[in-house]
Amino acid sequence: MKIRNLKIKNFRGVKEFEWSLPAGDIFCLIGKGDSSKSTILEAIRYVFYPQWNLTLSDSDFYQCMIENSIVIEVTIGDLIEEFCSLTKYGNYLRGWDAASLKITDEPDDHLESVLTVRLTVEKDLEPKWNAVCDRSPEGVPFKQADRSKVNVGLIGAYSERQLSWAAGTALAKLTDAQSLNELLANTSRTARTSLDVGRADSLTNFDAAAVKSEEIAKLLGVPVQHAYKAHLDLASINLKVGGLTLHDGDMPLRQLGLGSRRMLLCGIQTVSLEEGHITLFDEVEFGLEPHRITRLIKYVRDDKRGQYFITTHSPIVLRELTVKELHIVHNKNGVVQIISAAKEGLEELEMQGKIRSSTEAFLAKKVVVCEGATEVGFLRGFDDYQVENNKDPFSFHGVALLDAKGASKVKALAKAFKAFSYDVSVLADGDAEDQFSCADKEELVKSGIPVQMWSENLSLEERAFQDLPWVNVLASVKLVQEELGLPAHAQVRAKYLEELDKDVDTWNDSPKLRTAIGVAAKKAGWFKDTTKGDLWFKAISSSFQDAAFQKRNLALELIKLWEWAEHV
Repeated sequence: MKIRNLKIKNFRGVKEFEWSLPAGDIFCLIGKGDSSKSTILEAIRYVFYPQWNLTLSDSDFYQCMIENSIVIEVTIGDLIEEFCSLTKYGNYLRGWDAASLKITDEPDDHLESVLTVRLTVEKDLEPKWNAVCDRSPEGVPFKQADRSKVNVGLIGAYSERQLSWAAGTALAKLTDAQSLNELLANTSRTARTSLDVGRADSLTNFDAAAVKSEEIAKLLGVPVQHAYKAHLDLASINLKVGGLTLHDGDMPLRQLGLGSRRMLLCGIQTVSLEEGHITLFDEVEFGLEPHRITRLIKYVRDDKRGQYFITTHSPIVLRELTVKELHIVHNKNGVVQIISAAKEGLEELEMQGKIRSSTEAFLAKKVVVCEGATEVGFLRGFDDYQVENNKDPFSFHGVALLDAKGASKVKALAKAFKAFSYDVSVLADGDAEDQFSCADKEELVKSGIPVQMWSENLSLEERAFQDLPWVNVLASVKLVQEELGLPAHAQVRAKYLEELDKDVDTWNDSPKLRTAIGVAAKKAGWFKDTTKGDLWFKAISSSFQDAAFQKRNLALELIKLWEWAEHV
């Protein structure tokens, strides 16, 4: 069985959510933390919870507002024959149009027969499961045994129970039918017999206490049928099915590393369910090295009987999946939206390549598309400076800095992230009209993407050396010469075309020298990587204490970018 549609209302961080699933067996949910990815997996698990005793609390309601009922509906297709029987749920079947991704309440020959299961939880915290349709909104109870037949399994951070024969686990389903309770009862009786055999050695002191207890009993008139002795109480031993666990020799497999446990559970889940399965894999990368992530994803892709819902914060996982398998989750004030990375209309943007080259940005809430590594490093330094001055960092605001690796790629990347409902801003040079022009800027601004672009058609280096206080200009040159090991004097001299003292501290401020330094920095690539851009900002950060500098283009554009990060 496979999920075709999912609706959630008032569950944890989700106030409202609906998702009609396209064709496919792997659905990887990505997005920033707290976007409700794990909540979506939990919602599916709760609808098909295999035990009767699902425990909920007030905190499971959206913002703890218990007056608003939790309602989760999952529509499943590829149904087993039993569910289609009129003696089961045949009267509640609906139709699924795979082309339009819509549910029709009446089944039809040209539509797939599907069944909608609703979980409702009101303030009494009692879960109610029903198979429903518009023709019968109240529906009919969807029983525990039938929930188990849907074969939904969660592999989360704490899944040791799945390595036991507890009710509903994959191992229990893999086991031939027999009475596990009877087996464990016999085990308890065997333990009593074994204790009797060694009583003279192991229970001497306990039996002595029992004899004294017998004497007291007789003294008080308590009847004694035979003789008091220490022994095992089968009811108190309480060996449960969950106590029977998978071992490697004498070592319980729950002691395996987290990643190994999760990979093993995924495999057991696959082979144990002959009718297919729905596997929920939360944070699939936990505990796994990159090569094992690659192996696990291949294993999942080769399993044609299962439907997988995966969450991840790992760039490695994203690189292993295709755009059709990636789905971006956004949560704005409880309203959750999922957008496919294979969204129609974005074919010309070649999203597969962009995902593989820009994976970290897809895991954020807001994206600053930077022309190059210099800008990324410069903004990292700016971020550190703001934190030192009691501001919240970019990370607090969910901002990722993306290196576009060239001005010609800025517009397409910005438009792509905007199409996926990310908040997007751009930081670009103004010195290459053929790669990123003022017309490009205007196009992005009209589509709701603010653009910070240096005035007078200058690059970042040229704009900075025009605007910085002179002391910070000299500090930059000395950084390049003394720490980065570049021949800054010779490079500036070649652009200045006049004599220039080798002692940087003797240089006098002039528009011509500022221009020469800016051109030399740009042409020689003084700060053309992230680390150097970061070091450069740290060398000039004191300029932001200068009132005159704060009114210049470099400072004004950076401050506008920061305000966007804080308030959008």
